[in-house]
Amino acid sequence: MRRLTGVVGVAAGLALLLSSCGDGKSSSGSGDSGTKSEVIGIAADPLDYINPLNDNGTAGIGVSMAIFAPLVTTDPESGKLQNVMADSVTPDKNSQTWTIKLKPGNTFQNGQPLTAKDYVDSWNMTAQGSNGWKNNGFFSKVEGYDAMNPPTPDGATPKPTSVKALSGLKLVDNLTFTVKLKVPFSQFGLTLQYYGLAPIPEEVRKNPDAYKRKPIGNGPYKLAAAWNAGDDLKLAKWDGYKGPAIPQADQITYRFIPNADTAYNEFLAGNLDFVDVPSTKVKSFKTDAPDQWVTSVSSGANYLVIPAWDARFKNPKLRYAISEAIDRNAFADLVGLSEPAKGLIAPDMAGYRDNACKYCDFDATKAKQLLQEAGGFSGVLNINYNTTSATGQIYAEAIGNMLRQNLGLQVKYTGKQGSEITELADSRKLDGLRFSGWGHDYPSIEDYLTPMFKSNGDANFAGYANPALDALLAKGDAEPDPEKAIAVYQQAEDIALEDMPLIPLYTKSNAYLHSAKIEPRVSKYVGVSALWATFK
Repeated sequence: MRRLTGVVGVAAGLALLLSSCGDGKSSSGSGDSGTKSEVIGIAADPLDYINPLNDNGTAGIGVSMAIFAPLVTTDPESGKLQNVMADSVTPDKNSQTWTIKLKPGNTFQNGQPLTAKDYVDSWNMTAQGSNGWKNNGFFSKVEGYDAMNPPTPDGATPKPTSVKALSGLKLVDNLTFTVKLKVPFSQFGLTLQYYGLAPIPEEVRKNPDAYKRKPIGNGPYKLAAAWNAGDDLKLAKWDGYKGPAIPQADQITYRFIPNADTAYNEFLAGNLDFVDVPSTKVKSFKTDAPDQWVTSVSSGANYLVIPAWDARFKNPKLRYAISEAIDRNAFADLVGLSEPAKGLIAPDMAGYRDNACKYCDFDATKAKQLLQEAGGFSGVLNINYNTTSATGQIYAEAIGNMLRQNLGLQVKYTGKQGSEITELADSRKLDGLRFSGWGHDYPSIEDYLTPMFKSNGDANFAGYANPALDALLAKGDAEPDPEKAIAVYQQAEDIALEDMPLIPLYTKSNAYLHSAKIEPRVSKYVGVSALWATFK
C-alpha cells in the first residue's frame, strides 16, 4: 500500500494489509460451473496508464499485482519470504552486494524470455532521474544512483545526465545479476517483493508511452480487451504464469468508480463482486450486506502533514501545539473502525511502540501554552482536503474546529482533487496542511521511515530533512541483526516525532464487501485479496 496523499479515510483494498478477522461465511450462492469471473470495484479515478515502475499509488500497484509478478513475496500461510520469479536472493556477509538468480523458463506475456537483463535495464530506466518515474527513489541506495540524479531544486525534475546505468547493477549471466548498494542494507531482500520493481519487456522499454494502456507483464493475468482511459480493465488468466500461487478466477474486470459511496452502492445493486467499504459506511456495512463482509487491520497510518517549506511552521512548538490540540479519540470515532495513532508506525509492525509520540495526547491547556511559547501563528491556517472523498471536507472541518476551539486559530478549508493536492505539494506550492496516509511495501519498520522521513525519500510528503535521522537510517540499514536494526530505526522514529513534520492521527481497520460466489483470501500476513479469492 503506497501513499494516499491528499486522501483521508480511504481504504486500500488491493494493497498489502495485515488482516485481523473475518466475519461469518456467505450463506448462499455459488460460482458458475464454467468460467470463473469477478468484477472488482476500485474507488479511485480511472488509471491513465499501467507501469508499475512509474506508479506508487494504491490503485495502480493493486492492478499491477494481477498483471506482473514480483521477485519474491510473503507467503500468506507462513508469513515467510517465498521466491516467485527469483530462484535465490543471496547477500554477501555485509549485506551490501546481493546476488539475484532467476528461475529458468519464465517469459513475458509476449513470449519474450524473462532474463536478468530485463531487470537491469528496467531498473536503470527507473533510476534515471530525468525520466521522472515515481519509483525512482527506491534505487537511491544502489551504487551509482547519485550520478543519475544530480542535485535538483525542490519540485523540479532532474536534467538528463550522460550516465545511463547504475554502476551497482551488474549482469552475471542470462539469469543472474548482482546489486551493489552504496552502504550495507540488511532489509534489501524484503524490498524485492514490491511490485514497483517488476520488469518490463524490451519492446515496452523502447517506447513506454506506446504501451501505457497495453501493458505486457509476467504475472497471472494479461490484458483481455482493448483498454482506453476511463474504460473497465478486462483481464484474462495467462497460462504462461508459473508462480507459486495461481489465482482461481479465469477473468477479472477492474471497474474504476471515483466516488467510494457510488462504488459501494454498485456492489449492493449486484454489479460488483468486491469493493472497499467507504468511511461513510463503516457503521452500516454489516447490516447493509450481512454475511458478505470481511475486516482487516490496515498496515498503515494516517497523518496531518506540516509543510516544511512554509516558514510559518518552522518553530517545533507550533507543531506540537497543533498536535496537542487534536482530540484523537473523538476523531478516530468520527472516522470509524479506527484507533488514535500513538506513533509513526503501524501497530502491527515489529518495532511498534505504544505511546512513542509524547506530543500526541489531547491537552488543550498544554497546546495553548506551546502556541504562546512558539510566538503564535501568523495569518489564516489553511487545511486542504480531497473533494473526491465523501468525508474529506468532514474530516478537515473536524480538525479545523479543534484548532479553532483549542488554539484560537483562524482556519479556512480548500477542496481540490487528490492528484492536484499531490502535485502542488510535490512542487512545494501547496498552502497549509493536508492529510496523508502510508502503508508498507514490505514488512519492515524501515519502510515507514525511509520513504517519508529520509531527506530524499520518495514519499517525503512534508519536504523534511534532518541529517541526524538520515545517519540513523543508514546505521539501521547496515545492522545485520534484525532486533538491533529495529532498535536503531526506533531512534530515527524518535527524531521524526521530535521534529514532527507529520502529525500522527489514527490507524484504522478496513472493511470489504464480497459477493456470495467468492470468498476473498484472508491472511494475517498479507491481508485481504479479491485477486486470490476462492470461488464457491
